Amino acid sequence: MDNIKINKKYYLFASLFILLNALATYIVTTESLNRYIITFDYTLVGIINSFIGNVSFLLLTLFIVHLATKKVKRRVRVLIITSFILNGILFAIHIFNRFYGTSFTFRAFQIFQNPAGNFGLTIFFEALREIVIYYRIIIFIPFIVLLLMGIYFNRRIARKDIEISFNIKRLLTHALSFILLLFINITLFSTTINDINVVESAKATYSTQNLGLYNFLLLDAIGFDYDVKEYDISDILKELEKENRNKESYTNDIDHKRYNFDLKLSDINNIYGSLIDNYNKETTKGLLEDYNLVLVHLETFNYFLLEFAETSKHLYNLKAILDESYVFNNFYTTVGLGNSFDAELAVLTGLYANGTSTLAWDYNQMPDDNKYIFQTLPKLFNDKDYQTNSFHGNSGKFYNREIIHPELFGFKKFYSQEVMLEEVGLTNEEVAELYEHEVGVWTSDRFTIEFLNNYMSDTNDKYMNYLLTMLPHTPFYYDPFYPEPKETDMYDEELIETVDILTLKYFNYLKYYNELMQMFIEDVNGYGDDYEFDVNNLYNHKKTAYIFYGDHGSSIQFDDVNYIYNNELNNLEIRQKLLQTIAFIYVPGSNLVTKEIDGKELTLYEGMLKGEQNLVRDQIDLYRTIINLFNLPINQNDFIYGTHGMSSEPAYALDNKSLNVITDEFIGNIRNGNIYPFNNQVEDERLEEFKKLKDLISNFKRNSDKAINDNLYKFYK
Repeated sequence: MDNIKINKKYYLFASLFILLNALATYIVTTESLNRYIITFDYTLVGIINSFIGNVSFLLLTLFIVHLATKKVKRRVRVLIITSFILNGILFAIHIFNRFYGTSFTFRAFQIFQNPAGNFGLTIFFEALREIVIYYRIIIFIPFIVLLLMGIYFNRRIARKDIEISFNIKRLLTHALSFILLLFINITLFSTTINDINVVESAKATYSTQNLGLYNFLLLDAIGFDYDVKEYDISDILKELEKENRNKESYTNDIDHKRYNFDLKLSDINNIYGSLIDNYNKETTKGLLEDYNLVLVHLETFNYFLLEFAETSKHLYNLKAILDESYVFNNFYTTVGLGNSFDAELAVLTGLYANGTSTLAWDYNQMPDDNKYIFQTLPKLFNDKDYQTNSFHGNSGKFYNREIIHPELFGFKKFYSQEVMLEEVGLTNEEVAELYEHEVGVWTSDRFTIEFLNNYMSDTNDKYMNYLLTMLPHTPFYYDPFYPEPKETDMYDEELIETVDILTLKYFNYLKYYNELMQMFIEDVNGYGDDYEFDVNNLYNHKKTAYIFYGDHGSSIQFDDVNYIYNNELNNLEIRQKLLQTIAFIYVPGSNLVTKEIDGKELTLYEGMLKGEQNLVRDQIDLYRTIINLFNLPINQNDFIYGTHGMSSEPAYALDNKSLNVITDEFIGNIRNGNIYPFNNQVEDERLEEFKKLKDLISNFKRNSDKAINDNLYKFYK
């Protein structure tokens, strides 16, 4: 009788193992419980089928445990440990969603090929904090419940641990149940995708939502892909040509008007400055021809930092430069899983990343006779006899840049951390001491920017220099001014106590960010309070244009973004703010101007090209804009997508992670029917427009991904 009772209690325990762990997946895959993902529209079939899929996987797990163990106590212990592992996997996926903004696939492991140094440990500490601060402990409810039951169970059978005999009939029933549920799961899933074309970067989200998270991970681990179809490369070419702007004129998908590839100055709404006054051509083509270019990739900058009074007042150097620049006020990131590298790819090649892998590491996996071949800005500048260089204060192995920058992008020289340190004859530790900035295994931007400026001062060659800044980088460690975030004197007590500590660290970094903007225009003589202005230290790099762009936004909490805007935003608006970064063109002339900004008197060289663009633009548009302004020698068969940055043509910005689409009138998502119109427009009218637009974007994105993944651009050259 005791054995029967124990068996019944065990099977109750095993049933709860399956039920609780199946339900726990919805904490990660449901948008209302995990704001870091964007789901497809829910269907009853999809909800039921995902549950079936998760149960089938857990039945398989239970089957394996039963084969490997016979005694009840051991089975209970193994299932408790297994539950902890499963819950830990869910938590890790949640953290991945938080910091990478997309669903996890095993292909994503390539992101961890980057040398982490102390960065991986900082992310680990942030993850532990999430468990407590943001109640992610709920992911571990199955483990907690089973642990408590296991303790109770263990006490009841402390003196008697029965052994469950091998029962072939029971095992066969168990195995057949798993097979049947798996068959039903895959069959139902197949019916849900018959009429849906899912963009590459959304496959994981769609599968976890409609197939079940556990089953998706299992199938993804063995390389299963539900959307492998034969295609003709000429068909892909035809679809890509619809969006190719490298033609005399084309039709815009948003307003359906015709636009010319070459932009007339008369068609620009807001542009002025001495460069324009002395320009005698009808179009902008060649406006900056023969100028040197410094292209600056700004790490982790959100535009809301300029809109929020408490943060904006600490960016007076940046605002001074913006006053003398042509500014893109409505500029967005397009990055996918590759984050910073995807921004490089967009700006330097004009191509959208696939959103699911990092081409920097994909490149290494390709045979030597079938490497990616793209047209790029450095190659085009090389064709005009520019010296092309890139600079970054990190290891050359980070994002495989020591190979990618010379081979794929075509830079003549890549100055990695190792190369720069060797040239100046210093160790990283000596640089940290000399520049008063300890940055772990990285090298301070203080050093890298000075190294770049020294290069420009010493060379007589025409140059295109590309600088990737290092900080602030999530999760915002190594702040030289406020290593203890709450000791800041930049903000009042309310803000310090209201926002998350990660957000506070990001805000604190603005003092450093502001300092760096000064270093681009001046050979500074001190950092922080030790700095003193000297007009003689201003750099005068003749005929040099600076183009700055943000690579991506931050990963701060939604509630903190909402706090900035008085808690008046919905989730789509918050996502828009997190995707909005910055871009501007500063062309310093020879006249000095002095201005007062936020109580600071600042002197810098007057900009020769000024104005602003308030229409939506993104990193793809920047590629086309640079080609036009510098009159770069593009070929007839080069692909150029996007819109000229300065034109009055409407455009959209596409986020390769979440597949949000931002236009001047609304933000929506091509995964579902969610849309939020701007400026009090009527939602129903915008929704009809968006349905048409998202079909066009989805079709283009699917074909773009195929062209990238299968290296088809090589055949289109």
